[in-house]
Amino acid sequence: MAYLGLETIRRGNTAACVQDIFQLHFPDAKTVLDCTYGAGRFWHWPHNLEVTGVDIDPPGPVGLVADYRHLPFGPGQFDVMCFDPMFIFSKGIRRVIGTKRFFMGAEAGLPEDRQHSTTSLCMPKNPKDLLAHYRRIFEQRHIATKGLILKGQDLIVSKPDWWSFHVYELAKEMGLGEPKDILIQHSPASRMKDPRWKNQYHFRRAHCLYLVYKW
Repeated sequence: MAYLGLETIRRGNTAACVQDIFQLHFPDAKTVLDCTYGAGRFWHWPHNLEVTGVDIDPPGPVGLVADYRHLPFGPGQFDVMCFDPMFIFSKGIRRVIGTKRFFMGAEAGLPEDRQHSTTSLCMPKNPKDLLAHYRRIFEQRHIATKGLILKGQDLIVSKPDWWSFHVYELAKEMGLGEPKDILIQHSPASRMKDPRWKNQYHFRRAHCLYLVYKW
């Protein structure tokens, strides 16, 4: 492959980062399973991939409404899997993030009839729960023949939670080894400097990471 000059830190949107990863690591991939499809923002770039989207509470059209913890696919049905679950647990960010899909039940201000929906049951409720969701994805990794792309962020809850470290260690424990590559995306999101934040106790997490596993 010709030298692309890609850098470790990508100042761009999610689609640009995913394009970089496929161009560099999965140039021959044809089929993709996006386990957390949402609005499909991973795929807003020119490609010829056949993408199957899964979401338990899609904001728009999706290929399959299902719980990613119990994917209805057999081994080798796709070339690559992608996983980017919703997980924001900090109460303070509720005022500035602008969406309820990231929060849980009463915490999100959802009506009572939705606080115990399948959506609420699926979304991780805390960092420990989130890690259990990654374990389920790792257990189902044989659905893909080439590899797995994970997107996540080190968080501030009551104290910093190092998502990248915990997932990295879990992957090694479960036999995936170390990631073949790591891409850092820097977000220019205005909420990082939102005037509604009154106090700062930690460095703000203005970046997210993509961990690329290949087999």
